Amino acid sequence: MSVRRPTGGATWRRSCTGPHVPGFRMYPASTAALIDERHLSEWRSLATHNQGMCYETPDIAWLGGEVVASFEGCLVGRAAELAELSRLVESTLAGEGQAAFVVGEAGLGKTAVLEQAAAAAERRSLRVLRGSAQEREQACPFAFISSCLRLEESPSDARRARVAEVLRGDARYGLPGAKGDTAGAYAATIEAMIGLVEDLCAQGPLALFLDDLQWADSASVAVLHKLVCSVHQLPLLVVGAHRPVSGVGEVDQLSRSPIAGNRILLELAPLDTKAVVALLADLCGRPAGPRLRRMAEGAAGNPLYLTELIAALRREHAIETGEATADIAAGCSLPSLTALVTHRLRYLRDDVLQMLRVASVLGAGCTTAELAAVVDLPLRDLLAVMAEAEASGVLRDTGQRLRFRHELIRHALYDAVPGSVRAMLHMRAAQCLAEAGAAPERVAEHLLNGLPSPDFLITWLEGSAARLTTRAPAMALRLLTTALELGDPMDAGYANLRLHHALAQLSCGLLAEAEESARCALAKAPDPGWESLMRWIVIQAAFARGRPDLALAEARAGCRSPDVPAIEAVRLQAFGAVCLFALGDLTEAGAVASRARRAADKAGDSHALAGALHVLAAKRFLETPDAEAVELARQASRLTPDTMHPAQWMGLQLALVNYYVDLDLGHDAQRTLAAIRIPAEHTGGMFLPWYHLSCALLAFHTGRWDDALAEIASGLDCGGQDALSRALRALAALIAVHRGSRPLAEAHLTALLSEDDNSTVAAFYEYLPLCAGVLLDEAQGDAQRAYSRLVEAFDSGVGHLPGQLILSFLTPDLVRLALAQGDHANAQRYAAAAQRRADHSGGLYHLGDAYRCQGLLSGDPDLLMEAVRCYRNAPRPLNEAHALTDAAELLARGGRLDDARVLLDQALDTFAQIGAVWDVAQATSRLRAVAVRRGSHRTRTGCRDGWEALTHTERLVAAHVAEGCSNPEIAARLSIARSTVSTHVSSILRKLAMTSRVEIAAEVTRRQKSGRSPSQD
Repeated sequence: MSVRRPTGGATWRRSCTGPHVPGFRMYPASTAALIDERHLSEWRSLATHNQGMCYETPDIAWLGGEVVASFEGCLVGRAAELAELSRLVESTLAGEGQAAFVVGEAGLGKTAVLEQAAAAAERRSLRVLRGSAQEREQACPFAFISSCLRLEESPSDARRARVAEVLRGDARYGLPGAKGDTAGAYAATIEAMIGLVEDLCAQGPLALFLDDLQWADSASVAVLHKLVCSVHQLPLLVVGAHRPVSGVGEVDQLSRSPIAGNRILLELAPLDTKAVVALLADLCGRPAGPRLRRMAEGAAGNPLYLTELIAALRREHAIETGEATADIAAGCSLPSLTALVTHRLRYLRDDVLQMLRVASVLGAGCTTAELAAVVDLPLRDLLAVMAEAEASGVLRDTGQRLRFRHELIRHALYDAVPGSVRAMLHMRAAQCLAEAGAAPERVAEHLLNGLPSPDFLITWLEGSAARLTTRAPAMALRLLTTALELGDPMDAGYANLRLHHALAQLSCGLLAEAEESARCALAKAPDPGWESLMRWIVIQAAFARGRPDLALAEARAGCRSPDVPAIEAVRLQAFGAVCLFALGDLTEAGAVASRARRAADKAGDSHALAGALHVLAAKRFLETPDAEAVELARQASRLTPDTMHPAQWMGLQLALVNYYVDLDLGHDAQRTLAAIRIPAEHTGGMFLPWYHLSCALLAFHTGRWDDALAEIASGLDCGGQDALSRALRALAALIAVHRGSRPLAEAHLTALLSEDDNSTVAAFYEYLPLCAGVLLDEAQGDAQRAYSRLVEAFDSGVGHLPGQLILSFLTPDLVRLALAQGDHANAQRYAAAAQRRADHSGGLYHLGDAYRCQGLLSGDPDLLMEAVRCYRNAPRPLNEAHALTDAAELLARGGRLDDARVLLDQALDTFAQIGAVWDVAQATSRLRAVAVRRGSHRTRTGCRDGWEALTHTERLVAAHVAEGCSNPEIAARLSIARSTVSTHVSSILRKLAMTSRVEIAAEVTRRQKSGRSPSQD
């Protein structure tokens, strides 16, 4: 390979004439500040040839942001890494997903490795999506992953359009957010992103090549974390690259936490001596001489350093080429990498350099149109300037968006711009983007980095604050805080800023702060037009943080205010009833709700009427659970006016589900859950874990415990939401105790002790931690403590709620434990409570409880068998098996040992079907004490592995996987959440000892050919 010597035709002289590019007309006063020294003082020892520069280079491959010489397409010194990535590509093409992370210091070739691996993957027909995180976009949630998944570039794609809609967050506007938890605050958007990737994977194997992860925003990292955790069940390859920069714990955790062999870490080391010698020879066209090799030693094996060194030496004509070697003159010293990278800048024309400095401020990834607008230059003229920048090796051609060859170049240019000029450029960019109708978060990025004009900032926020708050509430809050500081409190629009500021605090999960801001706004000369809105923020924030008393006080104050419209007063009255109910004052709650119902009927306001009916239904259901309570709830849920927030509708639906579950109306519960699945996934917040908790409770009571655990996992995986996490963990602990996993139950209960769940909705599920703790006490042999805790809760209540109403389902356990303690008087009291509930509802589950209580009290096995019949028809298999055990014990004590043995076998079979290992042991022990042992057949407690270990739901999921359905498609078919399907797929792979969906499909096909249905039990 020969060295291309500079020729006249290939040389630009700084004094050259040619097509003149017009100067920049924006901010003339700052133009001179942009044209300053070249910051190349470290280049003093090299011979300088300032009269010209050569753009020709040897066979150098610019791959991404880093330059590495290539030998016939192979990167020097990176063969092992590329071979490993090639292996992962083949694995993904075979259906088994993988994740890999390339980590190394700047210049070691991370981008080059990614680009070459991506190109090789495309040649193997693997679909590839690329993304490169930008430093300036770190404050904008999902900016990186949105760009990678091409949400903005593919508006005609229906799937991407749906995700973009969730990303905008219109359904979340005005809802309390999750404080300090990225994944929790954006659970709905994360869910939508994961669903999109899974849909893309259903079309064929997919690879994501993701560069500069150290700059990725936290929300995008949360998406990547879930994708990496699920690669084992998708034909998905995730390859990321980042520097080992301190302070990026999220990215380090993403790349370094091993998961079942499907994630590897490729740490790039400096090139060894052999590779350095080979690289120098390739760059110079012949072996390097001793002086050049000694200079190259200072580059410490960094390929970017070496490449830039040779390129700069060539531009300076400092390489002396002999017949056998290429060397440098004696006395040359090694400049820093920064000086080398920026060396090429010294030969650029002033207008090109000025444009590049502006581009460096706007950030990597700005479009040519945006840059042209900021510098006030016709696009045609700008393209001519860019062509020279590309030819010089500063920019690279990536279509509409500008990309610097390396981030070091952008930083060098950026540092050369005075801070005041940067601020002006950011302000100019914000104005141009706003005029062009850009997304509000794009405008906000520049406003946050500049010195915004108060007039522009306030005017822009008046029209964009709502959209920005739903898309990026933290950015909105920062800008609104600045606007309030800059604005005039006497200005007519100042109240609007206060309103949006409080809403942004609410969306960020700063509930106490939002409440205080709204109170202050109300106290400072309230505008009648904004008073109601501010008051609702106070009420929402107080109620969401578990202070219904404060919300009630504000609602009452609003009702008394002469400035509140009549309709608004009725709505406040209805919500006051909700607060009273949450405080446990059922009598007053019912009275206020009744008045609100009449007023809402008279005014024709569906919003208030729905709230009033909701309270009346809940009160009646606690006191007298019957058909009328359900009908009231149905009436409330059917009221869905345009003025009702989607969140209120979902709350009504989920409350209705609880009624259905308690009355064993399973089909109605499933139908309602199916209707709210997608709205819950799109809204997120507390509604997504609430939805999963409702699904889990339905599955638990009907004996589908594996399905319940899958729903619990999905609920807890909603991003660390505090809302309802205690209830979810408590239900998991209950199942763990029943299944004989006491250490796991203890871990769940210990975890929930540290979780501060103050939400008002969660208070209605506080009975679950009590149940789990009591059951664990009994499993540990402390029945006395279990009984004492239940008695105290039954008599004193759980939180604000009356225990005799909310804990009536525990009456059989209370009777059983009371009789064991010799407390017959209280046993009769608990049995009477169970009978009252059964008389009101007539539900099979409630009748079963009443029969069981009376059977235990009277020692009548026939009553217990009536309980068995009710539980079986409900169905409530756990309760059925316990009643069978009770009846078997009574029969045995009456001398009917054979009959007792039959019932024991039935009980053990039922326990085994749901995996209640501890209950099997308890029942066996109780009956052994009365001389009854199980029949001749051994009860199986459930298979742990193999096809027989799959639940009915898992077999249905496997059948759909075999049809090539994606997880979102399976979710739609089975009317369950996508995340729950994902949990089932992971369980299937674990039980069948498989590694991919391809293997699941093959097993299903094999069973079909053998004449067995995949869903066959």
